[in-house]
Amino acid sequence: MPVTPNDDIVEISRRCDFLCMALASAEDGVKTNPTQRYMYLCKASGERPNHTFLHFSKGTCGTRLDLHRAYLSQRAILPILLTLPFCPWLEHINLREERLTTTLVELLCESLRNLPCIRTIDVSMNPFGSFGVQALLRLVLRKRSIVDCYVGDAQSVGSLLRRLQMACERNRRDVVDMEEDEEEEDEDEEEEKAFSTLPAECPGS
Repeated sequence: MPVTPNDDIVEISRRCDFLCMALASAEDGVKTNPTQRYMYLCKASGERPNHTFLHFSKGTCGTRLDLHRAYLSQRAILPILLTLPFCPWLEHINLREERLTTTLVELLCESLRNLPCIRTIDVSMNPFGSFGVQALLRLVLRKRSIVDCYVGDAQSVGSLLRRLQMACERNRRDVVDMEEDEEEEDEDEEEEKAFSTLPAECPGS
């Protein structure tokens, strides 16, 4: 993976490998339960669980995860990234000003790639560059549900930023078209039900 300022790829890779090995020895229930998984990974990492994410991992606190200004260290954010794939209710994630480097953005994209409901991502005001934007672009092109991806002052070339914006706009149009088609189908079904309740023959005919 390409390196950006403050991006210790060797350390991040080492920590990920360590956490994955620790998780391999956990019980199956721990591996698949988001809250238990996160707590287990925090303990293995020697980090205190983040209160906001801990509540979010229970699946009863809405679909928006706002970690803006949580000031997470790289060690503290890895358990979150390794738990996100087990939070299918996630729709909106805010990681502004969390010192996300290119490597962490790529890990974030990997964590979000199979989530069915993800719609908006905010990673603005983070020190990642063009390779991080490329990872986000690939994610948006893959996940048609993503309609907004904010990167703010990312250290990237303008053409990549424009392509990312265009991909989000395309997804928004597709979502609107899909919703309109669903509304038309619902209306057609209601009309069919209404006609089906009419008598086959008019009385007195």
